[in-house]
Amino acid sequence: MREVERLRARRLGFEEGGGEGFTLIELLVVLLIIGILLAIAIPTFLSVTKTANNTAAQANLQTALTGADTFYTANNQTYSNITTPGQGVSTITAIDTGLSYVATASSKSNIISLSASGSSGYLILASYAPGTRDCWIVVDQKAAQSANVAGNTNHATGTYYGVLKNQTSSSTCVASTVAGTGFTSSSFPHG
Repeated sequence: MREVERLRARRLGFEEGGGEGFTLIELLVVLLIIGILLAIAIPTFLSVTKTANNTAAQANLQTALTGADTFYTANNQTYSNITTPGQGVSTITAIDTGLSYVATASSKSNIISLSASGSSGYLILASYAPGTRDCWIVVDQKAAQSANVAGNTNHATGTYYGVLKNQTSSSTCVASTVAGTGFTSSSFPHG
């Protein structure tokens, strides 16, 4: 009988709140710590996402440039006919780069805006990074130019890279109409 009384007393002790569970203060402290961790983590995550958008746009432009160089070599050293007249799409899609090429605005990093002058020997590629609203640009000049191409003041042959920062919309990232400066580096600028 003593055992039954002891178990009954123990059960009554639990029912009266004798030490089980968390107090309100303990729960509030845990919620405060979780809130602080989220306040630190969310801006970091967003920053990494924006940087990833820029990196994706730049990598896709490098891939597009490699495809364009393949086209240039296979097409008797000219960019002529790299775009299909009247259709706004590029014949470069025959070279499997996994990207889409348009003559209009680049609205995503995997859509490359393309403009070329086969007779003048230059190609302009543009890619939009939605996170930062930056328009990344590559100007590939296979021949010396007598005028600025897309704001590129260097008229010598070569590949020039640039960025138009913080565009109001993706509709401004069009290879045929980009007007920027800063095409002086030999690789993509960081940032």
